[in-house]
Amino acid sequence: MKELKYHISNKAHLETYLAAEYRKGASEETLKYLRREGMDYLAKRKSENARRKQVERMWDEHILPLQAEKKRIVASLAYPTHNRNNSDPRQLALKAYLKVIDTLLGKMRREATCVPFDDRPTMTPIEYAKAKNVPNNGEHWTDFVPTHIKQRVCQMFDDIPYTPKARRKIPFERVVGIELHELQKERLIRRTEKELVRCKQDALLNPSDEKLPERIQKIEDALAKIEKLEPNEFVPTTWQGLLSGNKDIIKDWDA
Repeated sequence: MKELKYHISNKAHLETYLAAEYRKGASEETLKYLRREGMDYLAKRKSENARRKQVERMWDEHILPLQAEKKRIVASLAYPTHNRNNSDPRQLALKAYLKVIDTLLGKMRREATCVPFDDRPTMTPIEYAKAKNVPNNGEHWTDFVPTHIKQRVCQMFDDIPYTPKARRKIPFERVVGIELHELQKERLIRRTEKELVRCKQDALLNPSDEKLPERIQKIEDALAKIEKLEPNEFVPTTWQGLLSGNKDIIKDWDA
């Protein structure tokens, strides 16, 4: 099988390989075995390719806002200042924040890069978050930064002297780009509306279930909140995320 997979990447390649083996004198039984193994390999390859694309797409929804934040930091660092020496609090805070962003970008890009048939398991952000105890199921890139690092960087920004009319940078904001926001919002509305329909159907079939009306009300409240989200506001994966506060705990940055 190891030799076979180097000769095929689709059904046409498999047929070419089998024809070559036939000309070499391979028996009918051997050809049937090779065909079966080849088809199994192609099915596995197709499944893993689909999985890879899914993992990459889901990590991209974290990486793209993170890249946008990096661009904003770099632009801020290039902004003219009267004090460009190593003791400038604003420059120090921005550079520390940029270092955190670069570190996280590297980690996320590694997780998003799936090598076919690699022994390393490929995990979606939610799967990774559950495995590594990341808060909020890793719904936003800020969830992946440990609390003590956030606090350290935020304190550096707090220590920047006040400048009249200057807009203060707020690190680790839970925001996303407008296009990604709209995509995630539409996706959440569809999922939530489907669940609302199911719950209403269950309520009709089970009128004695007292929990269903309460759940229906919660879902309707969540739908109302989804509609009121700001254009660049973070969109949670599930409607429950709109009704519960975000926890901010992570155990191990290097795990």
